Amino acid sequence: MAFRLGRLRGELPRDVAEYTSSLRFDQEIYGEVIVVNAVHLKMLARIGHLSGDALARGLAALREAYRNPLKMEDPRLEDVHMVVEDYLVRAVPEAGENLALGKSRNDSVATAIRMRAKSGALALMEASLGLVEALLSRALEEAETVYPATTHQQTAAPVTFGFALTHYASRMLSALGSLAKAYEELDQCPQGAAACCGSTLPIDRKWLAEQLGFKRVLVHALDASSSRDFAVDLLSAGLKLLIVVSDMAEWLIHDFTLGLLDMGDEFCSTSSIMPQKRNPVLLEVARTKVSEALGEVVRVASMIQRRVGGYVLDLQQVTPSIWRLLREAESTVKLLATLVGTLRVDAEAALKRCGMEAGMVELANYLTLEYGIGFRRAHRACGRIARMLAEKGLTEEVLQQVLEEEGVPAKLTLEEVSKILDPRTIVSNYTTLGSSNPSEVRRMVEEMERRVGELRAWVSENRKVLEDVVERAFNAQAL
Repeated sequence: MAFRLGRLRGELPRDVAEYTSSLRFDQEIYGEVIVVNAVHLKMLARIGHLSGDALARGLAALREAYRNPLKMEDPRLEDVHMVVEDYLVRAVPEAGENLALGKSRNDSVATAIRMRAKSGALALMEASLGLVEALLSRALEEAETVYPATTHQQTAAPVTFGFALTHYASRMLSALGSLAKAYEELDQCPQGAAACCGSTLPIDRKWLAEQLGFKRVLVHALDASSSRDFAVDLLSAGLKLLIVVSDMAEWLIHDFTLGLLDMGDEFCSTSSIMPQKRNPVLLEVARTKVSEALGEVVRVASMIQRRVGGYVLDLQQVTPSIWRLLREAESTVKLLATLVGTLRVDAEAALKRCGMEAGMVELANYLTLEYGIGFRRAHRACGRIARMLAEKGLTEEVLQQVLEEEGVPAKLTLEEVSKILDPRTIVSNYTTLGSSNPSEVRRMVEEMERRVGELRAWVSENRKVLEDVVERAFNAQAL
């Protein structure tokens, strides 16, 4: 298609065309571009610039191109929009010759990207909910399995493995809340803004938004046709999700290496030379995805922040980052959901890791509450008791000596101290909201499951909107 020749003296040389063409990654938005063009033809018919017969034949041709994708091999056509226009000009000249009337590639590509990104965000949301459900299911099974919690990678206090799992489920739900907000930002329709400042044709932008499955119009024409700020919101939400995923992967690798838990062989590999090895390779790759996502966020922000006025071709280089992040995040959470189902805790090793030292804060609490001494004095005494345990063991004589020297008016026996510091007792005695008490873990699981149900309903509702768009787009009667 020689659309350049009116102003320019010749077609682009092939090497220049290949360098500037977006055809190599336009496949991601191919279907959405077809749908946008179909709806635009219907708009032209609505305002009297396209006959009913031309509309019907144009929609039929676009439907065929939707079902049987066109070849995108000639870089001189620049992008998917020109491929579709070139095809329609040859198939239905009355429709194809007017396809650019009242619209631009600028508003159309922004619309198609948002449509495709909405679909990708819903797929990521659904896959992530699968991981949350896997975590919550295992959390119920392990609600009473004593397990060490850490701070500074040192054993801090006894909790349960179910509590540890709900930690990541809670964080993921927070990240998915951010993804839902990014979706709302996506859900604004640029179509009808034309190249940068609107059109003299009586285009009904609210009708276009409704037909294309958007909740509202992105009103300002220059913002609509050239802004890619929404990509930062979407990629940042993906980054937040992958931060949680990376943290969880690191935790699982750490505790797998310590022998506290195990996972299915299908997620491990061995060494090419050391046959004894079971390397947690899937988790090792999973924890890198946050770095890849951060790279995409920086890449996009760097590209969109240096622009004067409206559309520039820099913006076409933004979209591959969106598709890469959505694709990598979705595949990662799907695999981790399967891995979580294979986790097995070595209950004996976990209980041993929660030794007497891990419960010292509870002993300090006991001394304060039962004997009325200041917590800081109790803390100091328990610190000395912990040191004795770590260095040479604790005896009745040493225990009484420490209590006496610290001015603690308690006559505790070593047996009583052992009972107070029993990890199972400590876990069952937690009383605060959000604690690792098994009953509280079960309550939190129930609450999170309700949130999962709400988000699944939200995904279903929005996916139905997108499906209806395709079903309606090629119907010449739906004007």
